[in-house]
Amino acid sequence: MIELMQVSKQYSRGRGVHDVSFRISKGEWVLLVGDSGAGKSTILRMIYGAVRPDSGDLIVASKRLSQVNDNSLPSLRREMGIIDQDLTLVDDRSVYRNVSLVGEVHGWSKKKTKQQSLRVLNRVGLHAHLDQLPTKLSRGELRRLAIARALVAQPFVLIADEPLIHLDTETAGSIIELLEKIHAQGTSILLATHRSELFDGYPVRRLLIEDGEVREES
Repeated sequence: MIELMQVSKQYSRGRGVHDVSFRISKGEWVLLVGDSGAGKSTILRMIYGAVRPDSGDLIVASKRLSQVNDNSLPSLRREMGIIDQDLTLVDDRSVYRNVSLVGEVHGWSKKKTKQQSLRVLNRVGLHAHLDQLPTKLSRGELRRLAIARALVAQPFVLIADEPLIHLDTETAGSIIELLEKIHAQGTSILLATHRSELFDGYPVRRLLIEDGEVREES
């Protein structure tokens, strides 16, 4: 499903990732674990094509990214559910509109857009907040909205960059429980975090990143 082959990316400040190789199979829930600045975001951004590697290659959804041009990347990206650290929600649009906009981008009919949007908002527990603006939501509810938007198009993988950041332990736990349900229903998950201890007891595989290098947790 996703494979990195000796991938490296260097930045002018010296930080980056070096000779990274790993594979994620369909149905896995994988944590990319490391401190801030370790290279987690760089790896995720290379997987969905926001950053090109300096060397090495990636295979995503059977496509070799070195052979996918910039004009074709948005189409590939729409097959993934992506949650950035800043969530990139539309603050002046309702909870429902933040999700239904995805259907418009995909060119769905109004009926399909409504059905899919309501289905996923109910799934994440936001069915009672359809008309609220994101600015009126709690931090946990904002994460749920970002998850709903990422899932509405039924992606082959959910990619989340530090979705537990700035959350208290109880709220983070509720988000992990939601992710567990999503994973149990067949969605593959790749999640970057520095709070891996919160996932103890869950069916996750951990990849540890330190100084730009990735290794499997022993």
